[in-house]
Amino acid sequence: MYLSLNWVKKHLKLPNIDAKQLALDLTMSTVEVEGVMDQSESLKDIVAGKITELTKHPNADRLYVCQVDIGEKEEQIVCGGNNLKKGMTVALAKVGSKVKWHGQGELVTLEKTKIRGVESNGMIAASSEIGLGNLFPAESENEILDLSSMRPKVGQPLAEALKLNDIVIDI
Repeated sequence: MYLSLNWVKKHLKLPNIDAKQLALDLTMSTVEVEGVMDQSESLKDIVAGKITELTKHPNADRLYVCQVDIGEKEEQIVCGGNNLKKGMTVALAKVGSKVKWHGQGELVTLEKTKIRGVESNGMIAASSEIGLGNLFPAESENEILDLSSMRPKVGQPLAEALKLNDIVIDI
């Protein structure tokens, strides 16, 4: 059974307790804890961004060069999403975040790169690339996660925007 630390805090008056200490206390007094998982860890350095400019890539037919507002600054991102629009709110994986290319294989750490001669400083992500494919199923592999209807604050950490900033205790 999974137990949300946010849920526990909502229903019980606990002092600011560390999740690992709570897991130990539960194991010693009630039930065995199998694990403690931080849901937000997989979304580290992924934020809500807003596409402010969208132009065709000069050296590729299926790519776009996007300017994306991420709160403290704008980033230039090269992206091949088939549903990109100016003004769209997206999940932007910053340089240093971990993603799965096209939702496949092992996690890779994003680095600043050049794609067909154009600098890209991160990645506009599809749901499967950031481990959210079950929550946000896509119709095609090139479909970018559109967060526009959720209206997250630009620059807001994605885990916070999606209320996935929780510790889950497996008992």
